Amino acid sequence: MRIVALDYGEKRIGVAVAQTEVGIALPIAVLPADLQVVLRFLKEQKPDRIVVGIPYRLSGEAGQRAQQVQAFIDALREQLDIPIDTIDERFSSREAESRLLQAGYRRRARRAIQDSVAAALLLETYLNRWVKMPSDEYN
Repeated sequence: MRIVALDYGEKRIGVAVAQTEVGIALPIAVLPADLQVVLRFLKEQKPDRIVVGIPYRLSGEAGQRAQQVQAFIDALREQLDIPIDTIDERFSSREAESRLLQAGYRRRARRAIQDSVAAALLLETYLNRWVKMPSDEYN
């Protein structure tokens, strides 16, 4: 199964993909936060499922930002006949930045890929929690 993860931001949307047969999430793109661009991209990718991170508050409540993401998800659902799941993404961008810092990326390089790395982290979490991997059958 091919899964695409989206890390929604006001200006950019990070994108990662995974094949459940392999179980590895790879950051692949950063798109402008434009619904039509994202729809075109998703139609080209032909995912079986989409995962979108929702930035809940520390209290677990859905704030204004989470409501913006939900509106984006609703718009995607109107245009696509693909299952869309959500996942809590409270710390994905910070974790992505931390990993890129540890890997030695300079500020400009980090900014260029941080959103797609955050999407990959969301997708890794999703895969670990909800997708049965082929190797699970032998454990």
